[in-house]
Amino acid sequence: MSKAPITQEQRELRALFGVPEGEKLGLDDWGWLRILASGCGEQLEEKGYFYLTAKELKELSGREPRLMAKHDFSTSRPWIFKELGLGILPVSRSEYFVGPLDLYERFPDPTHAGPSSVRTLDMPAGLDTLDIESVNSESMALNVASASGMLEHFLGCEPLQATVAGRMSSLEMTIPVPDLGLTVKVDRAQMEIDGGFESLEHLVLVEAKNHISEDFNIRQLYFPYRRFQQWLSKAVVPVFLVYSNGIFHLYRYDFSDPANFRSIALVDHARYALSASHLNVEDALGIIGSVDAEPEPAGIPFPQANSFERVVNLVELIAQQPMSKEDIAEQYDFHLRQADYYANAACYLGLLALADGHYQLTPRGEKAIAQPRRDGRNAALLRALAARRVFRQALEVSLRRGKVAEAHEIAAAIEGLGLGAGTARRRASTVAQWIQWALDVVAEGETEALPGL
Repeated sequence: MSKAPITQEQRELRALFGVPEGEKLGLDDWGWLRILASGCGEQLEEKGYFYLTAKELKELSGREPRLMAKHDFSTSRPWIFKELGLGILPVSRSEYFVGPLDLYERFPDPTHAGPSSVRTLDMPAGLDTLDIESVNSESMALNVASASGMLEHFLGCEPLQATVAGRMSSLEMTIPVPDLGLTVKVDRAQMEIDGGFESLEHLVLVEAKNHISEDFNIRQLYFPYRRFQQWLSKAVVPVFLVYSNGIFHLYRYDFSDPANFRSIALVDHARYALSASHLNVEDALGIIGSVDAEPEPAGIPFPQANSFERVVNLVELIAQQPMSKEDIAEQYDFHLRQADYYANAACYLGLLALADGHYQLTPRGEKAIAQPRRDGRNAALLRALAARRVFRQALEVSLRRGKVAEAHEIAAAIEGLGLGAGTARRRASTVAQWIQWALDVVAEGETEALPGL
């Protein structure tokens, strides 16, 4: 697929803002450069911030405001925002504030806590319309989490009832901007609640995602929290839910100072499943031994995408519809370069293939995703790994030792493919983290199921 020729306007914008030649810019990137070049950049230089109406945003950028302002993750910000340390905040239904805002909170790094790291619950009998083996949307993940009693188990609270959801007004609040020594007034900006669950003592507000990211925009939790915290006497509890590959990741947050969104703190986090994993070391070694090694895939680089969970999650998303590299970057919290890394990693395993500029599932990918149980899918993923010589060797060594193979052992195996020593050392980190996923899977095989609530 040929690249679109660079325009004179783009050359001028690159020169004006010093955009490196190798930096790939998307449509939103160009839109924000146009906005800053129009005079907003002068306001930013003079005051340190500027306000922009939705109408102005659309006219100046040539893009829809909802797309230009949707920065759900730190990596989804346009290039110029990253360069200048900027954030965007809706302050009403038709106006935005742009300035030095630290809007993002990182999720905790994954831990490898052994057999008890995933808690297993049972669904109540008789819920025929909830297929726990085919959770393919954020709303369905939220419904399943609610019906299973997962929220009550995680929070240790009394039974909850669904009460609020959808788009509504934020009411009034103020947002401090410490770098400028001012506060920004928010007046009835639009916000959305994925799910609100209530009891006599709590209102639990849940933001749900069906893809894994490194961080999130605090506004997604803070606006709903602040709206209800200001007039309810009961405790308002913000929760972030992420669903992927049969696992529900739950994160409970709190704001120690309700008037300051940056006072956010993680209170607790846990992982849940609705079907237990029974794969153990012996099973995994048997699966690996049943697979014939395949030649290295031609024209596909050795993986450099560190999170295997996110590789699998990307395959899940593409199972719903084929996606271009740009689609992946927009849907995920990815830069275009990261989209390349993760899509290529899935292609390397034979789970995805590129056709007509879009990634789609291969027969191997379709078979893996179609597995009705978690054990079946994890076994299919182990087979895909075992078909690649380096991963097969690292899996066998690591499973027998009960810990990830040494970095120098993995690097030596990678060098055997003809890669240089420096590249092999860097790629060994990816292999190690993928192998850790396999060790976590077999560790979970020892989990004792907890009774459903």
